Formats: sequence, structure tokens, C-alpha cells
Amino acid sequence: MNESQRPILYVIVVGFHHKKGCQVEYSFPPLVKDSPNECPPGWKYLPTLALPDGSHNYDEDTVFFLLPSLTQPKKAVYGISCYRQIPVEKLKNRTADITRGTVQKSVCVLSSIPLFGYIQVKMSLITHAYFDEGDFSKVSLLEDTYHHLNSILVHNDLSSQTYVGLSLRDFVLHWKHKAVLLFKLLLLEKRVIFHKSPVHPLCSTILNLLSLFPGMIEEGLERAACVRLSRPMSPMPNYSDDDITPDCSPRHLNNTNEIKENIEAALPNNIATVSKNVELNNINNALTANGEVRTIDQSSEVDIDLTESRNCELNDRDECEEVCDGPNSDLAQESNVNNTLLYLAQLKNKMCGFPLQLFYQGYLCLPYLSLPYMDLLCDVNVRGYVVGATNVLFKQKRQLFDILVDIDVSRIECQDPELRKHLHLTTEDLRFADYIVKHVSEEKHDVFLDGVGWEGGDEWIRMQFKIYLLCLMRTSILQDGSREFDHFNSLFLSAWKDTYNYKMWNSLDSPGILEVNPGHPFSGQLSVSDMKLRLSHTIQNTESGRKLNQAMVSTGRAVATTSKAVGGAFSQAKGAFSSWWSNLLVSPDPLHKGVDTLNENKIEESSAKNIIEKNDGISSNQDKNKNIANGFIVTEITDPEGSTPSNQNYCAGHKPDCGRYIFSV
Repeated sequence: MNESQRPILYVIVVGFHHKKGCQVEYSFPPLVKDSPNECPPGWKYLPTLALPDGSHNYDEDTVFFLLPSLTQPKKAVYGISCYRQIPVEKLKNRTADITRGTVQKSVCVLSSIPLFGYIQVKMSLITHAYFDEGDFSKVSLLEDTYHHLNSILVHNDLSSQTYVGLSLRDFVLHWKHKAVLLFKLLLLEKRVIFHKSPVHPLCSTILNLLSLFPGMIEEGLERAACVRLSRPMSPMPNYSDDDITPDCSPRHLNNTNEIKENIEAALPNNIATVSKNVELNNINNALTANGEVRTIDQSSEVDIDLTESRNCELNDRDECEEVCDGPNSDLAQESNVNNTLLYLAQLKNKMCGFPLQLFYQGYLCLPYLSLPYMDLLCDVNVRGYVVGATNVLFKQKRQLFDILVDIDVSRIECQDPELRKHLHLTTEDLRFADYIVKHVSEEKHDVFLDGVGWEGGDEWIRMQFKIYLLCLMRTSILQDGSREFDHFNSLFLSAWKDTYNYKMWNSLDSPGILEVNPGHPFSGQLSVSDMKLRLSHTIQNTESGRKLNQAMVSTGRAVATTSKAVGGAFSQAKGAFSSWWSNLLVSPDPLHKGVDTLNENKIEESSAKNIIEKNDGISSNQDKNKNIANGFIVTEITDPEGSTPSNQNYCAGHKPDCGRYIFSV
């Protein structure tokens, strides 16, 4: 089999030499004939990728990286390297070049298909067996591994194994609401550097983020490492002018026809010719405010389309509430979860324009990048990148990045104020993020699923982000100035429309996207819970908020220390301030505080009735909520136009606070 036919291209051993540094010690088949320790010119820094920076600090690690193909200029090669470090005492055959107390080596596989986790699981076992042998000259195990892996990958369809080793639940639990921010960040094609050590969690974070985009890992990384650099002496293969022409760059695409011609030449399956007449059968769906795609029974007479943001008619509202609040609502919601899979199966990726052509024409994705490749990022033909690095020099070179993502401290650093405005999360975005985080954080009690059910699982998370992306794409093709733009941040949408990936997608015929109604899946009227969510997000994710939190902690410690000397007065003051702060972060329930407030203020029952009667006839409407809290009269109002919350809020299985509250003396 030639290179295009065999999934596993090479099995390589990379070692650290005390004088020469990282070098290839063995390769099957040979990388360069008659030169077992050399690399091809286009891969001359391959050993630094397989044996990463700072690896001497760890006994074992795993690296995922990408290289451009040596023979196919528009294809990437996927590297999986398993690193180990053992003391020399464990070696049975100690050669003369081993002069240190430990031995550091990596067993690396170069593959033509992106099965990172699947190959890593197998190579981890092979690497342990290779080191346990104690004699690195015995390479028969590596040759057998090469033939065995090729046999498995050729004769089996392993497309379902793409996400092996990834955990989106851990990704969401680590980043929480910032996961939505990172998701939107990738669409803007900026220069993004992720930093963490060791390498495996670094690469896993980037791959988890990519897995939120439908089909991105499976088909969207084919050109993620391919670029023709401007300098002749570069660590990349030398392609001919016919292979990659600079005229293909987005800056040279002046009209839609040129874009379409470029797409048809780039896509092997020619998805631009997909007919608009493709029909989707049996779709009667609704996306609730919870973000769940629901299939409504025909007999319920409730017709709510996907992401419907219009208000329910008055005569239909009772029916909506009946569906949601009836005794069988739990069973209905449970069955609707299964219908979600059917709906997503009908919206094929190709019909919606997935995967997005994100990593094309000089926009790179390199889950790990070693120090010798730093100059690659400064080349004029590199538009942007998403890279992972462990060397601190990448953090210090601020001219290299627009966004620095420090994984250890969950910090996203942005120096550009305009970019910060583009990445501002709207109230609807925060609702979506909060919904994801709450479902992932909930503990599941299922002995068969080991604590992880469908809701909150990895596939469920991918489904939610796919729905979010579909709604975003559908909204983007509305007329400029549409009110739905504000739900996703109009500045973000304007910036996204100027990117290469959006222009390419917009030039395609994507009939599936027309099945989605425009608007945010979590649109609705502002409520007290939204204010609480915004305040919590601001305090936790802004520099001023972090300073306020630190000041609160420091003040609390000082008060606690001082109170021991001066008595209990400070303790009471601290308790009162803490109670006020908690009430600020937790929305009060005006329906359950009336009696206690009346007792505290010693207001007679008759006086309370007089106050209510004078409040502009509020007492005449017995159906509205009335309450007196801390000397204030709280009344619920609706929109000035008399509109009600969106119909999806009524059919969501939960009812957020859609009314606004006026506090008056």
C-alpha cells in the first residue's frame, strides 16, 4: 500500500541524546533511506514535537500534533506520541550513549486519519511493553505494531471512535460559562495560544473544543497544518506553485463566484451541488427554553417550530401550560429526549455546510507546537492559528497572540478592547451556558451508566452546541439590523461575517439550515435570575470582579480578627453585610416574604390593606401577585406592548421569571 492507502504511515522512536538533543533513533518504514537518524527536510523538527519541552519533569506524557504531508500538499498528518522516562537501573542493555541517570524516549505514530484517542490507548500499552523489555534494540514489537494497526484500521470502520479519550464534561466543568466564549472565539479566526504543562491535558483541551463543532475533527483538520511559507528556509515541505498558490488566499477572493470556484475545487464530495429539494420527513420540533429539541405530538395541537421566539397566542397559552404542567409532563420530556437524536440524524452535516472551513488558507490548528516552530507563527502567509504550547516563551512573546488561554488558572487574556467587545456574552448566551453547566454538574444516580446519563453527557453537550451553532448560522443570514442579531452580540456577528470560514459557508447551498428558524434558542424577556447570572459572571470573570472578591475575603478576615478584641459588634456587622451580599446574589422570592416582613416592621393587618388599596388599583386584580417586602410594594408588570414571554418558555418544562419587578416606596 502507498501512503494514501495505509492509515498508519510510520512508527518512530525518538530519544534524547545528551549531546545532540532530540533525535530519531528508529523508524519503520525508514523516514530517509540509508539514514536511520535523519528526518526529511519538511519534518526536520519532528523530534521536538514527539519529545516535548519540559518532558524531563514528568515520568510519562502524551502528545498530539499535526504535520503537513510530504507527498500531498493539501493533507495533514496526525501524530500521536507516547513519552516515558525511566531510571537506567531498569535497563538490561545499557549502551555507551546513555550517560545520564534516566532515559527519555517517545514511541510515535504518524497517521493519515485523526483517531487521536483510539491510537493513543493502543500505543500507551505498546510503549509500556517496549520499555519493560529493557532493551531498546529489540524493535520487532514496533514492526508488529505497524502491521497490526494498519490491518485494524483498513478492515474496520472506526468513525465512531473519533472522540475516544476526550471528556467534554471535564471541559465544561473546568471552563464553565467560558466554554461558550471559547466556542465563539474560534469562529473569529484570531491568533490564539493555549498554555499548559504537561502536554496531554493541553492537547485534550484543544481537541475537546474542536469536537464541539460538528465534523471538525473528522474532516475539518485536513489542511490545518498546510501553508506555503514566504521564506525558503522553513520547517515545512517545499511545494510547487501548482500545489498551493498564494492567489487562493481569502484576501484575493473578490466576489462570490471566485469563492464558489475555490470551494468546488477544495471539497472532495462537492457539497456545493447538494440540491435544495432535499426533504426532511416527520419533523415537528420545538426547542424549549431549556435548549432541548422537542417533538410535539400531532394531537396536542401545539405547533412550535425550532427556536421559535415569537409569543404564544392568548388562546393557545393555556394549552402550552397544560402540556408542560400536566401530570404526564415528566414522561413526555423523557420521550422527547429520544426524539432529539432522530431530529439531529435528519439534519445531516453536509446539508448544513458542516464542517465549517475554519482551518483553511493559512489558518492553522496545531494542538502542540514546540519552540523551534515559533518563527512559523510570524510568517506573513499565516493568517492566524490555534496552537498549544508548554514553553513559557510563548506567553512572554505578546506580539504572537491576540488571545492567551492559560488553562491552569482558567484565564482568557485579551489585550484588544475591540476583540473583548466581540466576545462579550449576551444574556441569552449566559442562559445557554448556565443551562449546560447545571446539567453537567448534576450528579446522576445510575448504576449502569456510572453516574453519567444522556443529559449532561458528552454527546448531549455536542448536540446542544450544534443546535446553538445552527441557530447562529440561521440568524446570520437575516437582513442587516435584525433584532435577533443582538441575541448573539451584533458586534460578534459582524466580525464573524468578515472571516474566511463564514464567507465559504455562506456561498454554499445548505438546505438543512433553512429548516431552522432564526433567533437564539434561549431568547426571552429579562428576569431577576438574568440579573443574578450577569452579576455572578461579571464578578467571576472580570479583573474588577476578582479584585472585589479578594477585597471581600480580606475584609472578612480583618473583621474576624478585630472582633475578637472589641467584642461581638463587628461580628454582627459582618453578618449583616454578608446577609445583604447573599441577598444581592440570590434573587428574592416576593411571594413568600410577606408575613415575616409584616411581623418585623410591626405593621397592622389593616394598615397593610390600606397600602395595597392605594397602589393604583392593584388589589382589584386578584390574579396578580401582591406582596410587601421590607417596606416596598412589589408588583409584577408585563411588556408595555402587552406581550408575553416567548412561547418556548411556556413549553420548556420550567418557567423562568419572565416578568420585571418595580420597587417603589
